[in-house]
Amino acid sequence: MQNRLLRFLYCLSRRNGHWAFLCALAITNTVTLAESPITDPIADYLAMNVPDRMANVGRLLVIKKVEVDLEGNGKNDVFVGTWYRNSGPDTWLWAGYAPTTAGYERITPANSDVLIDFDGIYVGDLPDVGRHGMAQAYSLELPNKDRDQSNMISDLTFYYVEEGRLAQQGTGALDRDDPDQKAKFEYYFGPDRKLSGTPRIESLTVLDLAQRGYRIPVWHSSSAPGTK
Repeated sequence: MQNRLLRFLYCLSRRNGHWAFLCALAITNTVTLAESPITDPIADYLAMNVPDRMANVGRLLVIKKVEVDLEGNGKNDVFVGTWYRNSGPDTWLWAGYAPTTAGYERITPANSDVLIDFDGIYVGDLPDVGRHGMAQAYSLELPNKDRDQSNMISDLTFYYVEEGRLAQQGTGALDRDDPDQKAKFEYYFGPDRKLSGTPRIESLTVLDLAQRGYRIPVWHSSSAPGTK
């Protein structure tokens, strides 16, 4: 793409002069920068400006890096996230990255993180959406680790890549007292479920990040004047 743009700029300069060439060159540089690959997902995550982190993370203590073959192509996607402590216990939100030939590209929004609970998550074929991806069941009443204490699942959510972006699709509540709905739950989370792989999770404290040379962001909101 860049070569085609340069040829266009040369023709433009021949027709419209030097200033037209400079203006078009500036546009080309902007496009080139926008397409620059991400070499380090952790560095990109720490540099992002996400308003919800400022409101919900508080002082950064730890991040996690998750590697998982989300698309079923033998290449690991990467998720980097941290605990949103002001949103409740065990609430982790993430930015996602897909591998490219030159590095990574972000598959989640630039201004918001994505809620995913990787504990016990299903990775494999998703017959409900006809894709390879991940599935997780959420309960509003109980932490996910205790969800088997209730037959009501608040939402079954599928995660998969569509047109270069992470897509999420929820099915709504599942009542495991209903045989058909129980069968769906068992396919993804039962003892005989068939996984194509499991996520590899690495935890990194702020000290670990600093020792590796990462710049530590300040996400907690400062107190208003006159308050403690």
